[in-house]
Amino acid sequence: MSKDNGNNVGVARRSVVKGAAWAAPVVAAAVAIPSVSASVVETVDLAPALSGPINLSLNVLGLPVASITALNTLTITNLGTVASTGTETATLVYNPSLLTINTLNLGVAVAGSEGNYVFTLPVIQPGASLTINLGTTLNSLLNLNLLNNLIAGGSQTMSSTVSGDTVTDNNTVSEIVGISIL
Repeated sequence: MSKDNGNNVGVARRSVVKGAAWAAPVVAAAVAIPSVSASVVETVDLAPALSGPINLSLNVLGLPVASITALNTLTITNLGTVASTGTETATLVYNPSLLTINTLNLGVAVAGSEGNYVFTLPVIQPGASLTINLGTTLNSLLNLNLLNNLIAGGSQTMSSTVSGDTVTDNNTVSEIVGISIL
């Protein structure tokens, strides 16, 4: 074994071994971080939207007395990263004393009854939308008490809630059904 007298020039073997031991964990940590940050969370994020306002005219003895602005379209958009499963549902809630929805030929399975329908949605690819034409009409047996309530400032809404997707913060939409006296 030799003794260091301070005259040696260069790097001692012991210093090289210590440096290598400290360098290895740093390299391992640098390699592990990108693999974690590159992972993508797969989500199905179905967002409903009610649109397509149509103006329906309420007639009494053949004369228009009120105009009702109703919604005629329900659109479900998949904002997620993967396709939906085809088991998700959309519930449509509204006042059946005011409006009627035509559930024939909607292109989706329908359950429930007037005022509270549940639609079973087909598979919707990421970035794609499903548009359902609701065939909205005025209820032919429109209740005059309801009409008076609306004229006095009462409001009616139509809403839709999606169930079964993985992101739930945007699952419900609600819109006002408007009325004006002619």
